[in-house]
Amino acid sequence: MKEKNLKKILKQKNGITLIALVITIIVLLILAGVTIAMLTGNNGILSQAQNAQEQTKTGSEEEKVKLSVTGAIAMNNGGQITRTNLNAELTNYIGTEGIDYTLSESETAPFVVKYLDSGKSYSIDENGNVSEYVDISEYIAIGDYVNYNPTISDKNGTPIEADKLTYTSKTGTGMLHGNGSANQTFTATTDTKWRVLNIENGKVELIPENPISTDEGKNFSMRGAIGYLYAEQELHEICKIYGYGYGADTSQVTRYSYGGPADGDLKGEITGSGARSIIVEDINKKAGISTEDDYRQLDSNYGNTDLPSTEVYYPTINTETGKMNGIKNLKYTHYSYSKSKIKNENIENILFGKNYWQASRCIKSASFPGFGVRNVNSDTVTAYYICNGMPSQLDEVSTSDYGVCPVVTIKPDVIDTGSNTEYNGKIMWNLK
Repeated sequence: MKEKNLKKILKQKNGITLIALVITIIVLLILAGVTIAMLTGNNGILSQAQNAQEQTKTGSEEEKVKLSVTGAIAMNNGGQITRTNLNAELTNYIGTEGIDYTLSESETAPFVVKYLDSGKSYSIDENGNVSEYVDISEYIAIGDYVNYNPTISDKNGTPIEADKLTYTSKTGTGMLHGNGSANQTFTATTDTKWRVLNIENGKVELIPENPISTDEGKNFSMRGAIGYLYAEQELHEICKIYGYGYGADTSQVTRYSYGGPADGDLKGEITGSGARSIIVEDINKKAGISTEDDYRQLDSNYGNTDLPSTEVYYPTINTETGKMNGIKNLKYTHYSYSKSKIKNENIENILFGKNYWQASRCIKSASFPGFGVRNVNSDTVTAYYICNGMPSQLDEVSTSDYGVCPVVTIKPDVIDTGSNTEYNGKIMWNLK
């Protein structure tokens, strides 16, 4: 009997031990599954650790570029960043060009620095701002549309302050900027459709599908001495109202010249907006025109300073009327060319077949010199001469034949490369 009871007890104990073992194995398997899940996957510990390591490395890379930029600025006593100075500083902080990093070939900003180990790239603008470079050209193309809205400050649709969205170009005087013709008001709206003009060095530049008119539906008019003196400033001031929208790169600095041929090298700048007026250099670049030799091929008189041979009236900021007598031997800076210089049909269609001002001026020096503002007149890059110097007077002319063409720089990383629609037979890209 005792032996029977002992066997029964042992049997019961063995049964309990086996169940406990099975339960233990199950628990261990569950814990192992949880542990593996915690270690792996997109949100796993290993992934998070790897991401943290990459972010630390990226932060270190960007910091080295920023330090290099600071050093390059200091080397030029706070002046313009040059490629030579920047490259010297990058060598100090990163290593050897071509082995550890590459630097874009342009002599002036913007620059692009690429780490050859990580493959990360960083762009540097003319003000020394550093940001991660996105090669947006792999997705979008020149001529595409971008759903840019200059009237909202974020993707939630928060309105821009009303005073930023409107500008009245006043008549002005010779001593106070204006257009010399009449007060003319522009207001940024949602009606404008924007197309890609440039994709370069981490920048995307947009222009309107059609030139922009005043709130009254008229073209922008400039007249005489005052119009010539401040043409570049007024056009940039008008266009800046389009550069505050969500996605606009408001770190841009727009520089312009003003004044007459005897007033010295007068410069101004506009900051805080991502928009400016189109200038002749924008179109020249597309046409492969960049040097004074190129200009001379377009007009053999370019660079001539022999005329006028006698003193004539000229525009100046030193009088209320903007006119003064007593200048000769002006540099001839006029040239013109047709759209045939543009070999890319897509770019040709974007830029030509319409009339708009460029924030660029020129002089056609002759017996009676003309002081002009450049423009695109249908199929030609040319200039309209709004005043002419004569021995007895400054002959003033007005015009209202041309619209305004803003160029908006937007940040490439706000373009949603996974979201687009179709507009006018082209791709329309949305913003994130």
